[in-house]
Amino acid sequence: MVNSRKNLFLVSLLILAMTVFTACNASSPSEKTSKDEPEASDINGETSNEDSSLNEDTEDSSAEGEEAAEETEERSEDSSADEEKETEKEEVNLLIQQLKPEKNMVKTFENKDFSLTETVVDHNKTHVQRVFKVGEMVTLQILKWDQDAIQVVYEESNPKNVKESILDRFTPDKEAEILADIKHKGKGETPRFEIISEDETVEVPYDTYRHVVVVRNTVKTGAVNTINTIYYAPGIGMIKEVYEETGDNGYKIETVLKQVEDL
Repeated sequence: MVNSRKNLFLVSLLILAMTVFTACNASSPSEKTSKDEPEASDINGETSNEDSSLNEDTEDSSAEGEEAAEETEERSEDSSADEEKETEKEEVNLLIQQLKPEKNMVKTFENKDFSLTETVVDHNKTHVQRVFKVGEMVTLQILKWDQDAIQVVYEESNPKNVKESILDRFTPDKEAEILADIKHKGKGETPRFEIISEDETVEVPYDTYRHVVVVRNTVKTGAVNTINTIYYAPGIGMIKEVYEETGDNGYKIETVLKQVEDL
């Protein structure tokens, strides 16, 4: 009987102990929670990685922005350089183009030995037809007068009608004589005409002209040099010519514009 009671007491004590243990486990979830939640070091590590990636993206964006800005600046510089070159080209082109006669006219020149006339018979955007008369000698010339050069592309002696325009039907000569060319500048010491000055002020009996372009060539024959200098004024063309031969029997002829009349 005593043993039965003792056994019953032990069983009751065991049941009570199991109940208490179960209750303690149910009221203490912190261990499970701590196992499920990431450690602080892991969270900080992930955040650090995200920040690092963000910084890398920012640095990449900055680098791309700097490259784009450099490319834009280079394009801008190239564009500015191209614009400057184009502006310079236009200005240089005007140097020749502005010298073309603006209307048909008769120009009378004089020197100490004789007089001559230059009649501008006709002109268009690219050509000028003129007739020189010295005494009984008459010469018709057609000049190709574009943005880069002045060239004699046709010449005829003693034409039948000195006032008739042939600009729409003439056949250019194969070999053109170049009177001025923006690509050839220098001192005028070669057989080719060179631009020796681009902005002279020249006074002739008829008027004083500014922004005059001067061209010159030199032909050497032994000890004798033949030097021809021509002066061109804006809107009117030739206003002066100086022909000189050096040597023992050298001389100089200066022909200047005296009168201008409308044709």
